Amino acid sequence: MVWHSTPQASRPPAQPVVMIVDDEPEIREIEAHVLKQAGFTVLPVGNPSSAVRLVEADMPIDLVVADLNMPGMSGDEMAAHLRRMRPDLKILFVTAFADDLFKSQGMLWSNEAYLDKPFTRDGLIEAVSLLLCGQVTH
Repeated sequence: MVWHSTPQASRPPAQPVVMIVDDEPEIREIEAHVLKQAGFTVLPVGNPSSAVRLVEADMPIDLVVADLNMPGMSGDEMAAHLRRMRPDLKILFVTAFADDLFKSQGMLWSNEAYLDKPFTRDGLIEAVSLLLCGQVTH
């Protein structure tokens, strides 16, 4: 038996959109640079309120990388707002204070993870990749 396949139109795979929410511009820029180099589309945001507005506006976002400690609204408070709108949204908390995360919410929800600061370039890429697709993609 001979199998014939018809050629499929080749189109580039969709790049996942990662929103980075951090009040420190330098950290936001570093994370954005690393993730862009790894092939992700990056949307850097300077505060949780702006992040909430973007999700309310149906911005296509696959994952949020959120600093835990930010003025006005913490990363886990922001995540609670985002989850009410998009229960399937994946969230990666980055923090040097993981104990604070577990004090505030007790445990991580499905589609959530955390990464300790300081972290490496590869550590960030691996954490994002694992949350998005269950495997490291770089």
